[in-house]
Amino acid sequence: MSLLKYIERLDRMNDLIRRKATGNPDEFAKKLQVSRSQLMQDLKELRDLGAPIEFCNASQSYWYTRECKVVLDFGSSKIYGGIWFTQFYYNNKNL
Repeated sequence: MSLLKYIERLDRMNDLIRRKATGNPDEFAKKLQVSRSQLMQDLKELRDLGAPIEFCNASQSYWYTRECKVVLDFGSSKIYGGIWFTQFYYNNKNL
């Protein structure tokens, strides 16, 4: 997969999560046009980077449990195995 497609998918994931419009995992995967297992892997990667993502059974959507901002910082990004590094900043860190 190209880096551009990966970035676009993470941007779409962020938008859907922020709007609490993901639906359940199967619906979310379908919206992103990926398999459920790929979605789970992407969510794990985002959580590992500090994204406060959880699933709400009541609303049937993923959501951020606290305010955060996804920043793609290519100027000072770190490269790990050819994948760019995403950082999550929280309100208390001067958004």
